[in-house]
Amino acid sequence: MEPVIEELKKVRESLLPEEWRDARIYRHIDEYKMDYTLIATKVSSGQVHYYVPDTGEFVQLNRSGPRRPLRIVHH
Repeated sequence: MEPVIEELKKVRESLLPEEWRDARIYRHIDEYKMDYTLIATKVSSGQVHYYVPDTGEFVQLNRSGPRRPLRIVHH
């Protein structure tokens, strides 16, 4: 399994259920390469966030831009 998936799985498993829900790892094409993203809903706001591995933080997903299909990776 790819190291990025392992890292995202560890982060997903560490999320507190009272703070985050519906955490999923998505597979997508980003600039001509396969990439993976962890997306979760913040319980307090109901807003969808994505995880940024470089900073170790979740950022609110801007849903106003063009939408590209994402595929759920079941791990």
